[in-house]
Amino acid sequence: MKKFLLFILLACICQITFSQNPKDTEAPDQAIFVYGGNMNLKFTRYVAELTQKEDPKICFVPTASADNESNIKLWQSYCEKLNIEPHVLKVWVASDEANLSFEEQLLAMDAIVVGGGNTLNMLAIWKAQGIDRIMKQALKKGIILAGGSAGSICWFQSGISDSRPVNLSVVEGLAFLPYSHCPHYAKEEKKTLYHQMIKDKKMACGYACDDRAGILFKNGKAVEFISQSDLHNSYMVKMENDRVQARKIESKYLLKPNALAKNEFTSVSVNKKLKDLLDMTDKADPLYAFVSEMKKVRLNKEGISEAERNKVLNLKVKNTFLYGDKLLGVLNDFYDDFDGMWYFYKHNGRWKSIGEDIGGNTLFESEITFRERAKMCIESGVKKFNQTLTTKN
Repeated sequence: MKKFLLFILLACICQITFSQNPKDTEAPDQAIFVYGGNMNLKFTRYVAELTQKEDPKICFVPTASADNESNIKLWQSYCEKLNIEPHVLKVWVASDEANLSFEEQLLAMDAIVVGGGNTLNMLAIWKAQGIDRIMKQALKKGIILAGGSAGSICWFQSGISDSRPVNLSVVEGLAFLPYSHCPHYAKEEKKTLYHQMIKDKKMACGYACDDRAGILFKNGKAVEFISQSDLHNSYMVKMENDRVQARKIESKYLLKPNALAKNEFTSVSVNKKLKDLLDMTDKADPLYAFVSEMKKVRLNKEGISEAERNKVLNLKVKNTFLYGDKLLGVLNDFYDDFDGMWYFYKHNGRWKSIGEDIGGNTLFESEITFRERAKMCIESGVKKFNQTLTTKN
């Protein structure tokens, strides 16, 4: 009888073991997304997508900026646009001001985004409050950890920071990632110190990010590199042949969800000055509309000085972007700090101006601008000319 009961017990154990879904016993991925600069809408969207939830609960942690209210409002504005359930972990509170503990707040999230500011002060507060321990629990639980600047340094062994007075210095992080880190890498003084610290073996090899570039780590390994522009990149920095080498890593570019696909528009190089286009007579040529608009709003402007006139005449038309037979974008170098993009909407067979906007600092950035704004510009054009029609009637 005892042998029979033992056999039944073993059979039940085997049944439970083999019927269990392997995925149920696997530990969740430990994901950390870091970026070189401050929080922005695209990176916030990326974090939300990492959660794979429709309305994720994401907590912003602004400790490094002393719970700055402007940063909190900016975070909340992003959440409104992205269907994120917003939460904020404030550390500058008294016990009678909070309903939940730090642990209860953070471990209920789908993701945690740490803001920029003073890394050294933030980590000191976290350790005093036990938040560093809670962050480790959150990571093991599968909650996405993210952040830029101070919010990226904190996850590494160490990083280059301006947290101390006078000089840049090395700050020790939580070592969730077994590397060193340098955000704001385009700043020469940070890059120089980072390379020197690695050369002197005062920091481990690691990863650097420009302001609008980021890296996704899963289980301690870099698995995806993200950028918002061809000017912003991520780098692997390490010693090779007795020299510090920074290897730029190819990135995936983030675009807004409604951006045009590559095959939905055409890009044509022009590279001509406006003064060389003034004699255009072909009204079917999309550039004719731009030249006509420049004559009307800039060259024929009342009281224009000779210097202003020469600047307009010498502006270079760099490129045109055409979305079917609906929208035209004309890229030009009229401004000193960036290229401008003038938009035209086709109405009753004629290209009509719907206004000017910023293009970008490179042709690639400007192309992204056009792809992201195209559908919105068409909506503006339809609305504008429908209103004109209504007014005339």
